[in-house]
Amino acid sequence: MKALTTLLILFCSFIGFTQIISINDSTDPQSSLGPEDLIKNVMISSSCSTADNFTFQVNGAPGDLTTKSHGYFKTPLGSMFPFAEGVVLTTGRAFPAGNTPNIDLIDHQNGASGDSDLEAALGQTFTQDASFIKFNFTPQVDSIAFRFLMASEEYNQHMECRFADSFAFLLREVGAINYTNLAVLPDGTPVSVRNINDAPDCRANTDYFQGYDIVDTNYGGRTKALTASSAVTPGVTYEIKLVVADQGDDAWDSAIFIEGGSFNIGGDLGDDRLIADGNPGCAGTPITLDANLTATGATFEWFKNGVLISGETSPTLDISTDGTYMFKAILVGGCEATDEVVIEFTLPPEITNPP
Repeated sequence: MKALTTLLILFCSFIGFTQIISINDSTDPQSSLGPEDLIKNVMISSSCSTADNFTFQVNGAPGDLTTKSHGYFKTPLGSMFPFAEGVVLTTGRAFPAGNTPNIDLIDHQNGASGDSDLEAALGQTFTQDASFIKFNFTPQVDSIAFRFLMASEEYNQHMECRFADSFAFLLREVGAINYTNLAVLPDGTPVSVRNINDAPDCRANTDYFQGYDIVDTNYGGRTKALTASSAVTPGVTYEIKLVVADQGDDAWDSAIFIEGGSFNIGGDLGDDRLIADGNPGCAGTPITLDANLTATGATFEWFKNGVLISGETSPTLDISTDGTYMFKAILVGGCEATDEVVIEFTLPPEITNPP
């Protein structure tokens, strides 16, 4: 029995190790990038949105892999974490949140001030340990979007009822006064540990909460993957600020994880439609694919299973057969937007002799 117990412990330890994400791993060159290069080389997915005029408040130099408040994360094979790689910003230290399973409390004060823009956007006071990255960008399309999630040690079914560690993605045109917070739920509720949790005394928006003590990070809990999006005007320069902070005190770390390459310039074919997922197309009824890209002067090409579909140059495509479909849009200035989707069709069920 002792040998069996030891084997189970080793097996569980192996499973936990393979599932947890790596953060600022010295073998990943991206781990030594500073805030500006993290945004340019990891977060932004297209040359159609240039980024410049960076300012930031983070703790630690790019090479301080185990102690800095920000950095690069990567998901190993077998992990259930929803993003393959990306950028992380924390209120303390990023490294302890991943790499090896650890039940110790992640509690690091970085000595930074709070953030007045975050407080104004969320109606909060007394924020501390803020980390932020702010930059300008000029889109060539009419919408932006990126995916993110929030994780925190405040998630323990108790502390999230007392504190509201939060973050925001703040957007405004350069020269404008007021920001718009993009880190909100569909009903406009700001994302924070108090607004998304499953604690008995302050349960809120549980559909967006992934759960407590999930083994893909060392935080006490996290949200599901969420999407921030906004309409923008092509050719207009915007300022965006990514900010996270402790609220109420400077204890217990919180973090935002932003999916690498997800700063989407526009263009989205939607979810795959698969028989296994229960949402295929019906044989005999065409499906219209829409690139959802309305940039002035864009030209389109469509591909099926990697082969160009001759003569299809509009933003939409009608299909009626299985395949992997992709569009490529060439925008003004020569940059590209692409997306692909897998579509399956099936015969609808035929009901005979119903009772």
